[in-house]
Amino acid sequence: MRARVIFVPCDKKRGWLALLSTDITIADDEIIRLYSKRWDIEVFFKMCKQHLKLVKEIQIRSYDGLIGHTSLVMARYNILSLFQRQSVDQRSFGDLFRACNEELANITFLDALTRIMQLAMVTLQKVDKLSEMVINSMLNLIMGEALVYFGLSHRQTPQLEGE
Repeated sequence: MRARVIFVPCDKKRGWLALLSTDITIADDEIIRLYSKRWDIEVFFKMCKQHLKLVKEIQIRSYDGLIGHTSLVMARYNILSLFQRQSVDQRSFGDLFRACNEELANITFLDALTRIMQLAMVTLQKVDKLSEMVINSMLNLIMGEALVYFGLSHRQTPQLEGE
């Protein structure tokens, strides 16, 4: 099989980087562009595995659970990346990821769900002009079903504001 090797200037430690392409019809610039995209993906997965606990945070056996967990990890990565780009924060990605993980560890699932439901209640009041009693009834029904789904007792039900 024919291949082409392109040498690209790199850091001072190595001096150069060798890129191998089996498609000899692609221009050098295109090979370098494609490699840089692939490298960004590799860095993304390394960060997600090392700092956002993509692999070690939970042990889920269901497909839906895996998709949900992976989606949340990727959302965390996106939020932190945006935060880093918009700020002049000198912390590294690792520091930001650890800070986010520490914050997330302090909030329980039920607390997070309660906060989401409270936001939903405020939004429903603004959009649909429903009474607070009707909205509370709807949200309490949803919370009750969620607790049954997750196998938690009714005694652990967090109360929404206004109850």
